[in-house]
Amino acid sequence: MFKHSIVLTILAATSLSACASVNLPNVDFMGSSDFDEEITALDSSFPSADEAPDIPDDVRTAKAWDESAREMQDLYEQMDVPELEPALSDEEFDRQFEAGQAAAKEYQQDDPS
Repeated sequence: MFKHSIVLTILAATSLSACASVNLPNVDFMGSSDFDEEITALDSSFPSADEAPDIPDDVRTAKAWDESAREMQDLYEQMDVPELEPALSDEEFDRQFEAGQAAAKEYQQDDPS
């Protein structure tokens, strides 16, 4: 037991000293950016984030939202739903499905690869 603790202590000391001797590159995370030139070339007429209001001041009123919703409902009511073809019967669907499968098989058999 005593030998194990000595061995573990030596291994820990060795690994810590090995970690301390590793030279890491000097990485500047918060320094200059590749986009510094583009940032300085931005149009200065755009407002900064500090100038933005805490609460949006250009939101429509509830009355304006209601009026827009009613206009959209009126447009929906004026729309004519197109007449659709009647759905296929089960037999007709099966016949067309089998014909499609046969055409796919024929195409695959014709494939030279």
